[in-house]
Amino acid sequence: MGALKGKVVKKMEKKYMERLVGKYCKIVTKEPGEDRANVVVGVLEDVDYKDGFILVDSEQGLGCLRIDTIIAIKPKTKEK
Repeated sequence: MGALKGKVVKKMEKKYMERLVGKYCKIVTKEPGEDRANVVVGVLEDVDYKDGFILVDSEQGLGCLRIDTIIAIKPKTKEK
C-alpha cells in the first residue's frame, strides 16, 4: 500500500506543480530540524523532478528550493 500511495502523490505533485510554472507564487518551506517555516514569494520558473528542485525568481534573485521541503505553494497576485 505504501508504494502505491507514493506513486499517487508523485503523479499528483507533477500535475499541480506544472500548472504553477510561470506564475507568481507564495512558497512555504520547512527544513528538517528547523522550528520555523520559511516563506519565499516569486515566480516559479521551472520544476526539476529528476533532481527534486524547483527554480524560483524572487526579489532576492534566482534560487533553488528542494521539493521535499515544500509544505505549501499557492498562486498569489503580485503586489505593487
